[in-house]
Amino acid sequence: MIQADSVRRAMRAALLAAAVFVSVRTAGAQELLWDVDFKFDFDNREYMAVETSPSKTIFGAMLSPKIGLGFSKGHALYVGADIESQFGRTEPHLTFDWLFYYQFDGPYFKVNAGSFPRARLTGYYPAAFFDDRYFLEGNVEGLMLSYTRPWWRIEGVVDWVGCIDRDTRERFEAYSYGEAGAPWLSAAYTLKMLHYAGSGEAGGVVDNVWVYPHLVSDLSQFLPQKMSLRLRAGWLQTFQNDRVREEGYVYPGGFQAEAALGYYGFEVRNTVYAGGNLMPFYFRTDTIGVMYGDNLYTGDMFYSTDSGVYNRLEISYHYDFQDFLRLKISSVHHYDGYGWGWQQLVQLTVDLSSEKWPKSHRPRHRR
Repeated sequence: MIQADSVRRAMRAALLAAAVFVSVRTAGAQELLWDVDFKFDFDNREYMAVETSPSKTIFGAMLSPKIGLGFSKGHALYVGADIESQFGRTEPHLTFDWLFYYQFDGPYFKVNAGSFPRARLTGYYPAAFFDDRYFLEGNVEGLMLSYTRPWWRIEGVVDWVGCIDRDTRERFEAYSYGEAGAPWLSAAYTLKMLHYAGSGEAGGVVDNVWVYPHLVSDLSQFLPQKMSLRLRAGWLQTFQNDRVREEGYVYPGGFQAEAALGYYGFEVRNTVYAGGNLMPFYFRTDTIGVMYGDNLYTGDMFYSTDSGVYNRLEISYHYDFQDFLRLKISSVHHYDGYGWGWQQLVQLTVDLSSEKWPKSHRPRHRR
């Protein structure tokens, strides 16, 4: 059953949307904008043969309706919600997460401020930074700035992910992606800093900084039509300090290379990492016995292997129906230096909006 609190939240969201709609209809200079996203995620992880990540199944869906007020040129205000359900629970229920944000889309410069969709980010953040569970992580609470020119681009994000109270540690992330050069060869970086501070009950701070300087090569223009080949290679370096234990900084890092070959929707993507355990504090606990875990590390747990090597091989197929629906099926194989794990993914995304739904997409009514 849907909880009473969830119903009240849905009613408030509907009232807010109605208020925005009325304001648009009564102000001729503004424009009514709307956007509806849907995500379906089946993620089955069979990891019995590996030591670094547990077996589990993530199965759920999320609907994100939004309505906006466009004004001036490229400026807009939006309000909406992420409505999520994780299937198979004893007491099925919906969870709501508010979206309300300012957005600017210029020819080069883009801005988002507030609680806005994660889909607005265009930077490259590999699985070491954010793992597959972020497919259903719908929003960023903070600020995003990006600037794009023909030969370079840069993006910066600040995301407040934990507000301090008696039990919750204060956490915020700052991350960025930048790239400069020609498509066939460019220099890039991915950077993330997670500040993991204390709560009302637990003191101490953990510093966690990751940087991935690398080279990027997109050779698709030299290949037959519908074929793509993208390469990345660089050094993944971290700077970590658990101030509670006063042991000083540790610097685990390693070499990472990535290759993705695609043809008519099929893709083979392989990532190999050779280096140290990038998550040395994962199983540590704070002063009241709470494990740091995935509150400190947002990337894939396979990067915590101490074997010196991790390989991820993904074989996938995606089908795009026009420009608003994508179905992706993947078979992902993980090797942590001790054994192989198998992950199966089925993901469906639907993206409908007032900008992506021109008249040519609308059904024709017979007279």
